[in-house]
Amino acid sequence: MSADFDKDDLARLIALEHAVSALALISAGNFAHLARIKPSQAVAQFRLTIEGAIYDAADTPKEVRILMREHLKRIFNHVEQMARHADHGA
Repeated sequence: MSADFDKDDLARLIALEHAVSALALISAGNFAHLARIKPSQAVAQFRLTIEGAIYDAADTPKEVRILMREHLKRIFNHVEQMARHADHGA
């Protein structure tokens, strides 16, 4: 990120967030297929693991961890919504 945050930086962050969401859904779908569970169940497992890992980083300030958790919650809510659609197609 540049020192003078601008629209390009914002677009880069949004693109990365979109890519992470898509990869999370693809990974959850693959995991679900192998584990013979629904994609939404796999997303729930991924969510617990990834959100829980925030607390493993003791060197991250508490206020930043709280913000990270909120951002991850929003991302995973979106991934979970997509996975529920995949549940019906599977």
